[in-house]
Amino acid sequence: MDTLDNYYAILDVPINADSETIKRAYRQLARRHHPDLAGPGGAVQMKRINRAYDVLSDPEKRLNYDTILGGVIDLRKGGLTRPRPKPRRFDLADDIEFSGLSIFSTKGPMQTGPVLHTSLGIVSAMSSIQTLSGTCVAIGSLDGKGLLWRTGSKDTSAHFAADPALTVESLRELRFSARGGLLAGWGRLGLHVWDTKDGALLWSHQLVQRAVSAHYSLDVVLQEAPGEKREVIMALPLLPEDTRGPRAVGVRGTDVVSHTISTPLESLSSPLVCVEEGIEKRPFWAIRLRALAQDARTLLTLSCAQVPGEENEMAVVRRWNLTTRARFGGKPQPRIDASVVIGHCADYTPPYASTTNVDTVALVYTGHKVRLYDTASGTYSELPCGTMGGSAKMAISAGAQWLAVAREDSEANEGVIDLWSTSEGRIVQKLYHPWQISALHFAEKQLVVALTDGTIQVWQ
Repeated sequence: MDTLDNYYAILDVPINADSETIKRAYRQLARRHHPDLAGPGGAVQMKRINRAYDVLSDPEKRLNYDTILGGVIDLRKGGLTRPRPKPRRFDLADDIEFSGLSIFSTKGPMQTGPVLHTSLGIVSAMSSIQTLSGTCVAIGSLDGKGLLWRTGSKDTSAHFAADPALTVESLRELRFSARGGLLAGWGRLGLHVWDTKDGALLWSHQLVQRAVSAHYSLDVVLQEAPGEKREVIMALPLLPEDTRGPRAVGVRGTDVVSHTISTPLESLSSPLVCVEEGIEKRPFWAIRLRALAQDARTLLTLSCAQVPGEENEMAVVRRWNLTTRARFGGKPQPRIDASVVIGHCADYTPPYASTTNVDTVALVYTGHKVRLYDTASGTYSELPCGTMGGSAKMAISAGAQWLAVAREDSEANEGVIDLWSTSEGRIVQKLYHPWQISALHFAEKQLVVALTDGTIQVWQ
C-alpha cells in the first residue's frame, strides 16, 4: 500500500496504550460499527478496526508495525518497549462475545469454526476434505512447500514439499483423493503426490514438455483402490507423437494418462486421447480449462475456438465420456456427450470453479456476473455478483448449492466473501475478514478460507 494506516488513530488510542486499553477501545468500536447494527455502511470501517486490532493486539506484529511507522523508538529507555498489561478480572461472557469479531459475518447459515495461524506467508493453493477424524486442510505456498492441518485432531500438522530436484515453483493447485489418503499438487512445471499421513513425497512428474499455460489447464484425480493400489490419473495437454513438433498443438486436445504409485517413476499408461479439433486443421482452437470428475469417468473442457459462422472466437464447453469403447475391438474411445457454444470467448475470464463431479461449472461472465452451467444439459443460471477484481477468488460446493465469491475489487470488498444460494439466486450471508482472501475451498458444508497473512479460517 502507498500510505501506512495509522492503527492507533483508527482505534483512537495513544501510541503507548497498554493491551487493556486497546482491547477496550476495540470492543466499543466493534459494538458501534458491526454491520448487523450499523448496516452495510459500517462494513468498511469495521474491517479497518479489525485490521488495526489484529496488529496492535499481537506484541510481535505491533513491534514490527511500530518500527515501520517510526517515531516510537526511544533508545534512552532501552529501545522498543511496551507497558506491562494491567491485571484484570476475567469476564468469560464478555470475552466470548468479542472473541470472533476480528473475523465476523452478517446473519446467515455459517458460523466461525476452527482457525489456524501459519507462518507459510501468502497461501497460493488450498484444498480440503471431510474425513472420519474431521476436516483435513492442505495449504500450499509460493516456495513449493505446504502444511496439512487436521482440524479435529490435536496432533502436530504434517509438512510437505515439492521435489527439490525439479524447478522450484509455487503450488497453484492441490487435490485430495476421495478417501483423503493422498494429496496432489502442481504448478506449470511439475506435479507432485504426497502421503497425507506424514507428508512423504511419493511421486513427481515433470510437465515441461506439455503446453501447460496455467494451473487450471490440467487436472489430477487420485484413487485409492482396495489392496493398497494407489493411482494418479491426469488430464494433460496433448503431447504429439513427434515430440520435436510444436508444443502448441497440445491446446487442441487432452491426454488422459495414469501412473500407479510404487511402479517405476517414468511409467505411464497409454493415453486416452481427446482431440477437440484435428491437429492438421487450420481453425484456431485452444483449451483453457480441464477438469476431471472425481471418479475419472468424465472430462470437462472449456475452449476458445473459431466456430463456423462466427467472426469472433467463441467459448465452447464440452463434456467427454472417458468410459466408452470402440464398437469393434473394444478399445477405449472417449466420446463427446455434450458440446455447447456459450458465447464470445473474451466474455469469460478466470477464476473458474467446478463441482467434483463436473456437473456444474462456474464461469465469470463480462467481468461482473457468474454463470453456472449445467454441463449435461447446456443450460445456465446467472448471478449478478458485481465487478470481479484481478485477484478475485471463487469456490463452489460439491452439490452446487453454495457459491462463495471474494471479489477483491475495492477496499469495500477487500476480505469480504459473498455466500450465494444458487437456487435462490441471492446473497444469503457476507463473511468479513481483516486481510485479503488468497484461497477458498468447500469441504462438504464447510468453507475454508485462507488470508494473505497466513491465517486459515473454517466456516461451518
